[in-house]
Amino acid sequence: MADAVAALDDWRALYDRIGGLLFENLLEPNPENYALAHRYLGTDDRNFHNLVESAIQQSGGLTSVAVATILAQRNAQLSTTDLSRIADEAQTFLEHLTGLVDRSGEDAKNYGKALTSEAADLAAGAPPVPTINSLIALTRAMIDKTRTAEEHLHRTGTEITALRDALAAASHSANSDVLTSLPNRRAMDVRLRTAIEVARRTFQPMSIAICDIDNFKGFNDLHGHQIGDEVLKFVASTLARHSGDRRFAARYGGEEFVLLFEGLDPNAAATEADRIRSEIAVRELQVTATGQLLGRITLSAGVAGLEERDSPTSLLKRADAALYRAKNRGRNRVCLAGRDD
Repeated sequence: MADAVAALDDWRALYDRIGGLLFENLLEPNPENYALAHRYLGTDDRNFHNLVESAIQQSGGLTSVAVATILAQRNAQLSTTDLSRIADEAQTFLEHLTGLVDRSGEDAKNYGKALTSEAADLAAGAPPVPTINSLIALTRAMIDKTRTAEEHLHRTGTEITALRDALAAASHSANSDVLTSLPNRRAMDVRLRTAIEVARRTFQPMSIAICDIDNFKGFNDLHGHQIGDEVLKFVASTLARHSGDRRFAARYGGEEFVLLFEGLDPNAAATEADRIRSEIAVRELQVTATGQLLGRITLSAGVAGLEERDSPTSLLKRADAALYRAKNRGRNRVCLAGRDD
């Protein structure tokens, strides 16, 4: 039991150290970053450790670029050996817990046998005082064992609950865009594949729109990245208001967003996308802290409906072609994908 508790403490310490490293360097807790942190903090790979230390010294911390470079150099994905070791640790831990339960059951059985034996001695005329003292000692020993087992099980339950919550938080973070809090590209790709499967199974329409902020680079260059970030948040909040059970919005990268419309054909989806475009286009933007007027921003969007021949990639490609056409036609408009897209 002591070994199981020690192993659990070691695991928790490693989780805390990994989480601290990611948080201190503002790294998203995605599988790639977690794998790098686990290999850096949880193994004795000296060469890999030196790579990470060198990156930290050069940049004053770990950046996403540094992580990508290190992964490209050494492939920090968990190896088969790593995975086998983790599985073995988990199996050992579970065996310890199973042993605790088994020992608790065996202790209870032995206690029952001892009670029966002492009761038989009393019935046979054995002196009562020694027998009663023996019963009291047996009972105290059983209470102590039971209390210890309960404490270990309670602690284990608490640790498992904390781990579950941490994993849930990490999963949410891994699928959310840090700046806008919208679902990110990873989440959209998963949702899109699922939506296509559902649409084909239920024979319902489904459409997507790729939206892009017009002239955003020039806006960023003029007003600075901090103001640019606020504009991205404004667009994201507008898209989020139009999201729901069958409406899904995500930041797809840079100033590009994707809207998923389940149950809508491309014409209906284009109507909704244009409503959102109009809502953004009429808004006069202003810096709250300084009162500085920023003018208006506009969106262009390309809409494509799911067709029989479509894969997620081809559907996105057709929507992107429609977006490109909207840009070429003057921006601030929504275009539908054609049959040739």
